[in-house]
Order: sequence, then C-alpha cells, then structure tokens
Amino acid sequence: MEPHKNLGEKNMKSVKLPPRFIRAVIILSTIGVAIHAYDLFALGIISTEIWPYVFFKKATNSAIALSILAYAAVLAGRPLGGVVFGHFGDRLGRKFSMFWTLLISGTAMLLITLMPPIGITAIILIAVLRFIQGMGGGGNLGSSIVLSYEYAEKGERAGYLLSFILASIILGIILGVLGVLISERLESEAFLLTYGWRILTGIGAVTVILSAYLRTRIVESLDFKEVLRSGEIEKNPIKTAFKKCWRNIILITLAIEYFPVILNFLLYPYSIELMENSGYNESIVTLTFLIASISAYAMTIVGGHLADKYGWKKVVLLSAIGSLASIPVLFIHSLFALFPVYILSSIGWGAMGVIPSTFAVNLRNTSTGAVFGLISSFPAVLLIAVLPTLISIYGVTGSLIPVSIITSVITIASIMSILSIVRRDKESPASRFLKTTIGE
Repeated sequence: MEPHKNLGEKNMKSVKLPPRFIRAVIILSTIGVAIHAYDLFALGIISTEIWPYVFFKKATNSAIALSILAYAAVLAGRPLGGVVFGHFGDRLGRKFSMFWTLLISGTAMLLITLMPPIGITAIILIAVLRFIQGMGGGGNLGSSIVLSYEYAEKGERAGYLLSFILASIILGIILGVLGVLISERLESEAFLLTYGWRILTGIGAVTVILSAYLRTRIVESLDFKEVLRSGEIEKNPIKTAFKKCWRNIILITLAIEYFPVILNFLLYPYSIELMENSGYNESIVTLTFLIASISAYAMTIVGGHLADKYGWKKVVLLSAIGSLASIPVLFIHSLFALFPVYILSSIGWGAMGVIPSTFAVNLRNTSTGAVFGLISSFPAVLLIAVLPTLISIYGVTGSLIPVSIITSVITIASIMSILSIVRRDKESPASRFLKTTIGE
C-alpha cells in the first residue's frame, strides 16, 4: 500500500527539525484530544445520572433515553467532521483546521454548560450542540495527527512521539474518572445537580478554547507549505481522496476499528455496568477502571515505540489477535478481567499514529480525517441502537454473550483488514505503480 508521492513530499523528506519544535506541536495536539476524551467520558456519566433530573425533573426511562441520545450525538458528528475539516486542512492548511475544530468544539461545550433547564427543548439543543462538537472532535483528531506526523517524521522516533496524541484519548478518560470521583467526594448531590456538572463541563470548554488560542502560535506544516508553493493543492480533496484512496481508507478504518469498539462499547459502558450488576461496589468498579486506564495509557506509548521498531502493521496485527483472545476473560466476572483486553488493544492503538504516511501530502488530511472520523461510526451505532436493545431483551448480565460476539466479529474484521494490507504491500513494485497511477 505504497502512497502516491508528490513533489512536496519528496522535497521535505530530508528536512530535520529541532526536537523542541516537534514536542511543542505534540503537546498542543495532546491537550485538545485529551479534553475531547475527558468530555466524552464525563458527559457519559452526567447524561444518565444528572441530565434527566436537571431537564426533566424525574429520571423516567424516556428522560434517560433522550439524555443518552443527546450525549451520543457527538459520535454521529465525528465522521462528518473528520472529512470536512480534513478537506479544509488540505485546502487551507493543517493549522487552520486545528484552530477552528477546537474553537467550534469549545464554543459548543460552553453553550451546553450554560444551557437553562427548559425541558425537552434543552435536550434537543444539547443534541445539536453535541453533534457540532462531534464534528470538531472528529476534525481535530485527524488534523492534529497529520500536523504532528509531518513534524515528527522530521525528527526521530515518530511513532513514539505520535503515540502520546493517541494515548491522550485514554488520558482524557483518566481525567474524566478523576473529575467524577472527586466531585462525588467533595460535592453534595444537590450541588452536582445544579452547578457541579456545569463546572465539570465548563472546565473542559475553557481549556479547549484556550488550547485553540495557543494553536495560533504553531508554525504551519512544512509539507503543506511545500505543496502550496509548488501549486499542488488539490481543488476538491474530498472527491479526489475517496476516488483515489477509498480502498486504503476503508482497510485502515477496519484495521483500527477494534480498539474504539472495545473501549467505547465493550469496556465502557457495558463492562462497567456488568461489574456493578455482578455485585461490585460502584466506587470500586470506577477505581479499577481508572487503574486499568492508567495501565492502558502506558501501553499505548509502548505501542508507538514498537511501531518505530517493527512497523505499525505488525504491532496492530498482534494487538488485535491478543485482544480477540482476551475477550472471553470477561466471562469470569472479575474486576481484573478488564485489564487484558484493555491493555492489549491499547498497544495497537498506540501504533496507529504513523498512518498519515500511507497517504499523499495533498490528500493526507482528508484521508486521515476520514479514517479517524469513520472509526467513531461503529461505537455510535452500537451505543445508540444495539446495546440498549440487547439490555432491554437480555438484561445486563445476559447481554455478555452477544456483546462479546459483536466485539469479536469486529476484531476479526480488523485482523482480516490488516492481513489484506500486508498482502498488498507484498505486491510487485510494477503492480503498485499501476494502481497508484490509475487510482485506487
């Protein structure tokens, strides 16, 4: 799967940048991605435990369902945001896309924080704002990884450095868990229902907007500047990317899909509910998930290091196989069962920071944005439609078998996609040249 190289990419390969420049971009990218993940986890709890009382006065089944749907709208917006802001990243620059994705997301988060208790109207408005926020989140992840990659490849250990951005998703979850735990200890239930939840979301909103401002100080990608200078800017990146790169986009999306499904479907919220339903104390379950997340964060960094040493495809393949083998451990109904699948899947996730290298520079932001946007579509469908249906039919404990089967099938699809990519890489140079010349 050799990408079609253009002039700008060839000219920039030999350029080296000081490590401090690269670290600055990685840190600013990490902050934005981490806060999006923090918001995703914290609001996951707030939407079920607080919003029904704030906006409906009573936690009826319909109030909880509407609150969850409003929360999950963020996942529906991510695929569109990844493609749209990726398009702008290829047309107007990575820095432009990174700034506006955070500013839009932060503004939406701030408006949610200030939402008055006006019943179902508030929930509808929150759903719209969450969708907009999701567009910003999807666009932010793709653009952040592309800009950071185009900096990191001009230094050493690109995979290791980029793994910090991917690990920041888990870091955001850690911050979200800590925020909820601290709030429950220090604040009364009445305070959480009035101002407490608004403080939790408001902190994220202000941080995202501040991060957007700091990103204005980043220097634009040298790769993009070279493409701009050489006149190779693609007129319609969305159309061209899906015409030439559609097969690569689909294969890479499927190859990476097992991790978000494991994290955002199997582990949270399902396994958390399963452990609580099995008799474990809620605080103990949350604390265990926090420890597992810290372990997974560390292993994500390890995954990036291994990608530098062995290549991302080998690391992701072994990670997916290990994840598949560890899913049945959940059937022992032990808190320690959360660790194997979480840790093994996070290793592969950490190796995925270098995938922008598989796309040409003038289509890189759109293609990478499409991949990291589309991976949200599977958890979105599973959370909005599949999991509630399974629980209503089989209950929490009885849903373990179908949830495990669904996760296993998706993980097998990831394994098959990675193997397909590996087989394509072994094709003859002449065959690859014809494919990249004619188009995917």
